[in-house]
Amino acid sequence: MLSLTDRLTVPQVFFNEEHVGGAEETLELLKKWDEEIARDGKPNETPYTRYVDQIESVAGPYDTRLAPPTGPPAIQNMHLTITRPKEIIEINGKHYTTLQLMKELVLKMPREDLSSWGVVYYDVFRGTDAVTALRDIFQLNTREEATQLGMKLQRKEYIKHAASKGDHTFGDNRFLFRLRPFHTPNVLNSFCAWKHPVENEPINVLFDLNKLWGKLEARHVNKEGLVDHTAIRRDDYFWKFEEDVCEVQNIELKGMGGKTKIAFVLNLYNLMIRYGFIKMGIPATDRNRHAFFEQVSVLVGGHVFSFNDLEHGILRANARPPYRIARPFSVMDERRHLALDPSLVDCRIHFGLNCGAKSCPPVKKYTVEALDEELRLAAMAFCEQEENVSIDDSSGVVRLSKIFYWYMSDFASSKDELLSKISTYLRGDKKATLDNLIQNGRVSVEFMQYDWSTNDCNTIVFEKGSRPSKAYEID
Repeated sequence: MLSLTDRLTVPQVFFNEEHVGGAEETLELLKKWDEEIARDGKPNETPYTRYVDQIESVAGPYDTRLAPPTGPPAIQNMHLTITRPKEIIEINGKHYTTLQLMKELVLKMPREDLSSWGVVYYDVFRGTDAVTALRDIFQLNTREEATQLGMKLQRKEYIKHAASKGDHTFGDNRFLFRLRPFHTPNVLNSFCAWKHPVENEPINVLFDLNKLWGKLEARHVNKEGLVDHTAIRRDDYFWKFEEDVCEVQNIELKGMGGKTKIAFVLNLYNLMIRYGFIKMGIPATDRNRHAFFEQVSVLVGGHVFSFNDLEHGILRANARPPYRIARPFSVMDERRHLALDPSLVDCRIHFGLNCGAKSCPPVKKYTVEALDEELRLAAMAFCEQEENVSIDDSSGVVRLSKIFYWYMSDFASSKDELLSKISTYLRGDKKATLDNLIQNGRVSVEFMQYDWSTNDCNTIVFEKGSRPSKAYEID
């Protein structure tokens, strides 16, 4: 694509051998055709008939780079999805997998906010109410059978005692319990306790999860191109993802090499953001955005990491986040040993992390083997976009994405040095224009407003203290 268009972004549209441009240029051309047809008064002509006459009826491109591929598709990062043994639980003569049983419990067990000894517990049920529910759900004959089932579910961690201290045994009593998905509500991948070893490469686990998530979103894009969150939450693929993503619980960051850790955390962050929006909701204010990135978390190798922990604690080697005075990991935090070595920190991660907003870089797949080249292309593609780096030659004003403001210290020690750094990500006329402004010393910098909106509809609104219970409220 670079050799054909000198651009890194997609889509790039060709009419035979003529390069039209990206989506905006193509729409402009179609608009121009409409205007010309209306002006010339040709009622039988439409943009489609013009396309047929001028493009489709003309011989195809002679440039072999534009020819349809004739060979088999390239196989990249080939790996096999591990088929894990499924735990089967028999209840009243019927067999349930972990997913089937947990889904049944989540949708049918009672759930309310109750207080005990002056403390309010959310999304819980009393033992006696749970016994009644289990007897009805599974058509058991006696309360004793239901009690024994509840005790079994507690041993297998489907049910947890609600209090943080103490661990009362489930029974036909007044103690408070809750289902596992609600026990640590801020931890996204807590749907079930993952009992199997991780037999696949950690990054391939994420690639498999990304494939599943991609199928899920593709099934629920409306005519306006928006992702329908309500439809996703009702899809069986969502429940499958809920179970499969729990495999991340057993992936160890300890021992990962620098490039492996960067690629893994980039892919993990970008995947879990989308999942978090579905399960916890989308924040709409600065206050709630801060709470989302500080509170919504993922369990990895026995440690809980917020999105801020992944970005600033791991990828930025425990650096202070913007507008904060403290580092993510204190000196007493054992997670600080999992942070990237400062010498391996790469400022280009900011072109790879996608927090779900329209102003974020696009989501890409990052591999260990080609990480440097993938980050190089991500940096170039980001800076190629006018909404991220815009240069006005006449006024000498360079307008930059707010990302460069928030993380200037990662890129450079001054604005002048920042511009020189950005120049290394540019090409062609845009690079020449910036280099000329820098050389003549007549350049000033402005930072653009960040667009926090998303391409979603039918969403839940995340507010500080939000819980995932809304995600399971299905009519």
